[in-house]
Amino acid sequence: MLAVGMPAGSARAGPDTATFDEVMRRVHEYVGVYEDHELSTVTARERYHQQWRGADATVKGERTLLSDYLVLQLPDEDWVALRDVYDVDGEAIDERATQLRHVFAGPRKELGARAMKMAEDNAKRFNLGDPYFRTMNLPTFALRVLRPANRKRIVFEKGGEENVDGVEAWVIAFREAKGPTFSATTEGRDIPAHGRFWVEPETGAVLRSEMILGGDRRLRPRATITVVYGRDPSLGFRIPVEMRERYDNPRRKRADVVEAVATYSDFRPFDWRALLTGPPVGPSDPPP
Repeated sequence: MLAVGMPAGSARAGPDTATFDEVMRRVHEYVGVYEDHELSTVTARERYHQQWRGADATVKGERTLLSDYLVLQLPDEDWVALRDVYDVDGEAIDERATQLRHVFAGPRKELGARAMKMAEDNAKRFNLGDPYFRTMNLPTFALRVLRPANRKRIVFEKGGEENVDGVEAWVIAFREAKGPTFSATTEGRDIPAHGRFWVEPETGAVLRSEMILGGDRRLRPRATITVVYGRDPSLGFRIPVEMRERYDNPRRKRADVVEAVATYSDFRPFDWRALLTGPPVGPSDPPP
C-alpha cells in the first residue's frame, strides 16, 4: 500500500469524522495505486463455472473454464483485464500456447486493439447465454468507475454503512451520468452502469463491488456482477477472491437466466516480457 505522509501533529480523520469528499479522495487514490503498482504486476488462476437455465429452471448448458487472469496497462494509460483460458470442461485449449504471446508480440501502439480482440473472441467462444455484457465479466471491471480520471462522469453518494468481514465499511452508490459509458450495445449505444462499492473509509480500500447494467427501457437484458476482495498475506494487498454474475431480463417472465461463479487463487508475479523471450506458454497446472 502507498503510505501518504502527513504533517507532524496532524491526525487523519476516522470513519466517524471523515467527510464524504475525504473518503472519496482516499478511494480514488487507492484505486490509482492499486492498478498502477499492485494488481498490474500479478496474475492469478481462475476457476469460472457458468450455468444457463430456462424459465422453468431446466439447465440448458453448463461450462467450467480454467484460466490465467491478468491486468495490463495499455499505451494510452487505460487498463484491460485478460482471461487466458487453458481448459474448458477438462479439455485443454491447444492454441493457448500462442494466443497470449500474440497479444504482446506486435507493435505496442496496437496492444489495446489486440487485447480487446482476444477478450471479444474468448467471450464469444467460451461464455454461455446472451452476447450482451459478456466482455465485462472480469472481476476488476467495476474499478474503472473509481479511477481518478473518471470522477467527473460519475455521480457518487453515501448509501449507508455495513460490516464487511469485521470492517465498518461505507456503502458508496454510483451511477454513470455522462457518456461515453464503460459498456455499450453491439450497435455502439451507451449502457449507463449503476451499483455500489463497499469501502474502508480510513484507507479507501475496496472490499466489495456491485455493478448493474441494463434491465430498463433502454436495454431489457440485465447484468449484475458482484466481486468480493480479500487480503492476500503473501502479497500484502487485497485481491479479488470471488465474482458472482447473474444475467436475466426482469421485463420478461419467461426469460432465460445465466448465473456464474468465479474464484481466484495462486496470485503470483507476472512479467509479460517473459512471453517474448522464454519458452512457449503451456497450460497451467489446474488449481488444487
